[in-house]
Formats: sequence, C-alpha cells, structure tokens
Amino acid sequence: MVYLHFALGLVVIAALALVASNNRKNIKYRYIIQLLLIEMGLAYFLLNSSIGTGIVKEFADGFNGLLNFAAEGTNFVFGNLSNNDGFNFFLSVLMPIVFISALIGILQHIKVLPYVIKGLGYLLSKVNGMGKLESFNAISALMVGQSENFIT
Repeated sequence: MVYLHFALGLVVIAALALVASNNRKNIKYRYIIQLLLIEMGLAYFLLNSSIGTGIVKEFADGFNGLLNFAAEGTNFVFGNLSNNDGFNFFLSVLMPIVFISALIGILQHIKVLPYVIKGLGYLLSKVNGMGKLESFNAISALMVGQSENFIT
C-alpha cells in the first residue's frame, strides 16, 4: 500500500506539472527520470543499509546536539523560568529558532555557508542539467529557507 501511495503521488505531481507546462516539447524526460532514480536509490540506501542509517543517525545526533545547546543557552538566559514542567512555546520553540538563525548568520558571515551552497549547487547543476544559478538558488532555498534565500 505504501508503494501504491508513492506511485500515485508521483503520477499526480507529474500530471500537474505536465498540465501546468506551457512548452511540453522542451521537457527533458531524461533528467526527470535520472533525478527520480537518484532520489529512490539514495532513499533506499539511507533507509535500508547500516551505513545509510548510520549517516542519518549522525545527522540527527548533530541537530539534537544543536537543540541541546539552544536549550542550555535558554536555561542560562532565562534561568528558573525555563525549568518549569509546563510547556512554554516561547522558550521551547522560538528560542531554538533564534539560535539556529544566529548560527546560520554566523556561517554566512564567515563565508562557510556560501561555499557549501555553491559546491552543492555545482554538483546539482551537473546532475540535473540546469544552470548553475538555478541550482544555487534551489540549494540556497533548501539550506536557509525561502525568506533568507535572497540574502545569500
């Protein structure tokens, strides 16, 4: 049933894209199939192999560590207010967002994030056949979000 749900979603999205296209003759099906095969292969590798699940676990542990740093910083700044047993939206949700946004800003300022985005955009442009600018924009939106995409 899961595979049927995946295939149905893929067909619906492809049909919507085909209907929305104003120039169906210039659709490059080779790149679409190539990217879908890469996506399915990467998903299979990351979810079904011990190496892949190890990679996913390391990424999850890294982000969990960042959230723990944010929680410790919130506890340091707000003290006893953050130690209550109840859920506080401001301290539990908004403060980690502020911390991660500041971290992204620092990585942009010291020019680490633009090089990572440029490198991944270059690799993506080689795989999907699009220009470097479009691929850079796609990776930038993925890394920093739509609202900060134009700042990079």
